[in-house]
Amino acid sequence: MVLNYPARRSVSLEFLFSVPSVVEFDVSRRLPYVAYITNRTGQWQLMLLDRSKGADIQLTFDDNSKFGPKFSPDGKRLLFVKDTEGNEKFDIFLTDLDTRSVINLTPDTDYAIYPNPMFSPDGKRITYVSNQNGLFSSFMMNIEDKTVHRLTGHNYSDHFCEISPTGDLAIVASQVDAQENNIFIVHLEDDKAELERLLDPKGNEIEADEPSWSPDGKKLAFVSSSLGWYDIGIWEINEKEVTWITEGGFECHDPVFSPDGRFIAYLRNTGTDAVLELFDLINKERKEVNFKRGVVSSPEFANSKELYFIFSSARNPPDLWMYSIDKSEFSQLTRSLPEDVDVSMFVEGEPVQYQNDKDKRPVPAVLYKPIKKGMRAVIEIHGGPTSQALNSWNPFVQFLVSSGFAVLRPNYRGSTGFGKEHREANRYVMGDLDLADCVSGYSYLIKQGLVQEGRVAIAGGSFGGYLTMCALTKYPTLWSCGVAIVPFLNWFTEIKNEREDLRFWDLQNMGDPDKPEDRERLKQASPIFFIKDIVAPVLLIAGANDPRCPVEEAEQAKEELEKNGKLVETRFYSDEGHGFRKTANRIDAYKRAIDFIEKYTKT
Repeated sequence: MVLNYPARRSVSLEFLFSVPSVVEFDVSRRLPYVAYITNRTGQWQLMLLDRSKGADIQLTFDDNSKFGPKFSPDGKRLLFVKDTEGNEKFDIFLTDLDTRSVINLTPDTDYAIYPNPMFSPDGKRITYVSNQNGLFSSFMMNIEDKTVHRLTGHNYSDHFCEISPTGDLAIVASQVDAQENNIFIVHLEDDKAELERLLDPKGNEIEADEPSWSPDGKKLAFVSSSLGWYDIGIWEINEKEVTWITEGGFECHDPVFSPDGRFIAYLRNTGTDAVLELFDLINKERKEVNFKRGVVSSPEFANSKELYFIFSSARNPPDLWMYSIDKSEFSQLTRSLPEDVDVSMFVEGEPVQYQNDKDKRPVPAVLYKPIKKGMRAVIEIHGGPTSQALNSWNPFVQFLVSSGFAVLRPNYRGSTGFGKEHREANRYVMGDLDLADCVSGYSYLIKQGLVQEGRVAIAGGSFGGYLTMCALTKYPTLWSCGVAIVPFLNWFTEIKNEREDLRFWDLQNMGDPDKPEDRERLKQASPIFFIKDIVAPVLLIAGANDPRCPVEEAEQAKEELEKNGKLVETRFYSDEGHGFRKTANRIDAYKRAIDFIEKYTKT
């Protein structure tokens, strides 16, 4: 007898923030395995899914975060990285899937490693990006004897490196200037060969990132904003030719070739959602893969007929899915949300636009209307700043709207998803015009009849935490309260103490504290110098091991707030970094945030 249980129409805060996610995966092309990362145990662990049996096995069990799974070419070994303290000084591990033996290839690292190591085609070497010699550079390691060879020594900041299918080249992606990236070819068989940089047929540099090798190693798909939007191009390496398969108007990302070289799968950003598209290189046709509203990410082919991806929406936590190209059918491979939860109670984000009150620039945003009318609101600011508020799974937003709050998530200037001009429009004016984009959401909410004056909270994490503190100092009388999660407040100490790749970006986009012409602008943009102007209560949440926004930033703010007699609450986690690795800490942090907002937005 089948028992039918009634769907749950409401969920507790603890339940909502305990719903797990799938964040990364890799598919073996030789064996029926998918490796993926999930926090269903309360910590990010590595799982192995056997596609032929539909069963999965947990591979790691310790109390540390795992990321970056990558199969060897024969599918019998697996790379992953482990973060022991939240400081992102990852060690790279190699596990044998037959014996379950595990080797630490980079033990006791006292430097940062990007969590995306890659195998060579013969499985004997790996590439990775690290700041072990200062600025982030690309390295190649021989697995057997662990000898390491540095591949790049330029003055740019690398973030990705992969050896070609032919084994004689490596592709490197780097930040080269301001918000510009480029890709370089490294000739592995010639130590003296200069890096070959992506150029157009006229010899001009092309801004480029997210490279992906074709199966024969003769082409590279890449993403570029050289035409004004993030478009997908193909670089014919030997012929030195570039062709474009998208043509602006939308941001496109994550290109990947099918194993037979016929298709390129990629993502198209619609402003609130990210949809999957296929480009047929033989017929020169583009096809949108129709799916539910939400955000598709990380497309990857298992073979030329099966395409895997992660899908998240307002009603679906991030889970692993598969699309059959021949059958045009979707299969859900992991299910993080219990089936007895009625997903119709979760609110979809609506794309909206309002004017910046300061310079009348249009501001795109995502609006979540409350389930019940409460006349309270939260302006929730995303981090980055080169990131985006999307219609994805967000327990913080969903709990607020279920409690009667409207939530507005601005895509302020500096955000991705709306073209190069919008993304670069905050350069050297951070904490000013991007802040005004966010703050202008207050008057928009009033005009929409969604909130009463004096009942609006402002909140954000990372760069969103920075803008939250800017809002509290520069527009002090608007807010009922502010919640800043892993924020920074002082451009001088942030640039001094943050990790090298982040410092590289900040110096290029905001200025140099050592240059007299930049100092006053940096001071005016640093809310730490204007704490005395704050009126609203403040909640500060930070991680003690944060390499991005060091905990000293929040500690400075706490000291200044207390010295000036302001109402401040704090919670600093000794076992966290830039965000929350552990479910218990995430529940605790957001319970504090929601209780704080509830308390200070009441009439």
